[in-house]
Amino acid sequence: MKLRTGLVLAVILVLGVTGHFLVRSAEDRVTANMLSRVERFAIPLNWQVEAETVRPERFLCISTNPCPSFYRRWNTGKELTAAEVSEVVSKVGFEMKTSQICQRQSNAIGPTTACNSKGTDGEYDYLLNVTSPDLNEPQVATLIIRPHQ
Repeated sequence: MKLRTGLVLAVILVLGVTGHFLVRSAEDRVTANMLSRVERFAIPLNWQVEAETVRPERFLCISTNPCPSFYRRWNTGKELTAAEVSEVVSKVGFEMKTSQICQRQSNAIGPTTACNSKGTDGEYDYLLNVTSPDLNEPQVATLIIRPHQ
């Protein structure tokens, strides 16, 4: 009887560990797939990364932020033109619609959005937001990738 109970417990343990690794492997593949999409954007080499958050895929995603998701912010070092923003999103393989002309409005006070580009490939939604922190300060670009709603 003790041998049978021990054997059952061992089988349950092996199945549990195997299941955990299979789920974790699947989660890691989904996260890697999402991160590979960042490479579609032609980010200039001179943009300096200021912040990055990668929220990996999880079987239980208990948060207001979706799983997986990606956030990266760069200091662009200058004021971008609409053409430069269009170049960044030009090779993503789907349409990215850019709002405004990517210039700080003359009547703006404090941080303001200069422009943003939005698009979806059906699986993920993409937002490239260009912000002007203040007059005569370099713009900040933020890329956000989230599951398509």
